[in-house]
Amino acid sequence: MKKVKLSLLVLMFVLTSVFGAEYVVRVDSMILGRVKTILGKNGWVSVSEIEYGEKYVVETRTVYTADGVPANYEAIFRTHGKVVAKIISTRKQNTTNVTLYAYNDSSKPAVKTFAFDNPEIFILDNNFVIPHFEMLLRNPRPVYHILIPQALFDPSKTAKASGTATLKRDSQGRFIFSYEGIEIKITVDRFGIVRMEYSNGIVVERVKK
Repeated sequence: MKKVKLSLLVLMFVLTSVFGAEYVVRVDSMILGRVKTILGKNGWVSVSEIEYGEKYVVETRTVYTADGVPANYEAIFRTHGKVVAKIISTRKQNTTNVTLYAYNDSSKPAVKTFAFDNPEIFILDNNFVIPHFEMLLRNPRPVYHILIPQALFDPSKTAKASGTATLKRDSQGRFIFSYEGIEIKITVDRFGIVRMEYSNGIVVERVKK
């Protein structure tokens, strides 16, 4: 009986264990940061540590519906160990509601909320949130209606926070994702994304699986 119980425990561990990967972000030989991703029973977790003059840590959690649409999304932005911003997004009855929290050196954040009624909208946020691209490529379509919640923090970029993106394959089997003048060439293998080449010179490459 003990052996049976032990076997069941091992099986449960295998079924609920997570798998992930680690990526490096660079421009030529200059390292901008690293990204770690984990897929568990409660969805995708991605942690980006990026150097933009100072180091930013962006931790995201995304839960998808059975058909691959983002149902819940949370992003926490930290610098110098302090939370500077948050994004909370939920999807209900085909409406995606996004709430932004900007702390601005205060314990009481400024709060803004946006609603997007497009039932096909797909969250694809900044700071190299690789799980968003992983899920996009699992259900590839030629045209996507995407939402970049992080862009909503900047009023000058709000108009471009949502729009239409395209996806195609090239002769080498790479995916080509295009949005607002930026093109990303994505190479995959049976484990997922291997390399992402941005037209602005940024390269994201898997270094551990």
